[in-house]
Amino acid sequence: MSTISVTAETSKEYSRESVSREDRPQDNVPADVTITFVEPGGNAMGIVGVGDEIVAINKKQTKDIETLNKILKKPSQEAQVTLRRNNYSRSKHKCTTVETLLVEKGRGLKVMRAVELYTVDLVIGISPDVDLNDILGLAVKYDAKERVKVMKVNPGSLASIHLRPGDIIREVNGQPIASKSMLTFWMLNGLLSNRQVRLLIERGAGDDAQVEMPSDVQEIAQKQIALWRGKKIPLPKKSALRHANDTTTRNIIISPEAVEVFIASDHDVTALRHVRKGAE
Repeated sequence: MSTISVTAETSKEYSRESVSREDRPQDNVPADVTITFVEPGGNAMGIVGVGDEIVAINKKQTKDIETLNKILKKPSQEAQVTLRRNNYSRSKHKCTTVETLLVEKGRGLKVMRAVELYTVDLVIGISPDVDLNDILGLAVKYDAKERVKVMKVNPGSLASIHLRPGDIIREVNGQPIASKSMLTFWMLNGLLSNRQVRLLIERGAGDDAQVEMPSDVQEIAQKQIALWRGKKIPLPKKSALRHANDTTTRNIIISPEAVEVFIASDHDVTALRHVRKGAE
């Protein structure tokens, strides 16, 4: 039997099975019980989040913590929990395109690879009791081309739903991102004004993890690949040595019938011609 554990605003822990959620319930439904802690590594991780509000249990509205306690004291094998999602993420595939890398050395080198573009919407309910970094769970760094790349996402966090290490953050709410400070500014601007941000994410097509290499290493690798592809593979040369016949595969049969062969011979010695030594 599996259970999930969450902590409400009174810091009392409750355990029940089978949690269902509603992203957008009716606005007139009261919900005063807010989840402030989810046990790390528990079964509730990824199902509920900090800041979510418990609207009802077994279709009975939870107006306050006393109502929640009263419902949970009733014996039952499972409880259906209805949540108002204050923090959630949704993603949509935008298109597949080609990234072109130009290296200006010698005649120039063009490297092309397929990339996927996604939009990721992060909706976060700002609360003074909840740390934004704990909800988002996102760490970024610069890659070899000075782009803002996802370095780490915390398990069970909001960013871990649709983001993964190696993703490139191109835009936030339509604003191009060229530095970490720009990313922080535009994300806070969107969350404080509208409770949500839209990220434009670039991800290598079919790549689970991308290894960034400096441009000079990529150039050397591409030259070696082109050199290898341009080489003609010679056919294997035949050996001049005579192979010994395999006697094990021969099938020799001796006929029991005798065969006579006549040999013609000239018995007239005078008709023979003398041949000198050494003459051919």
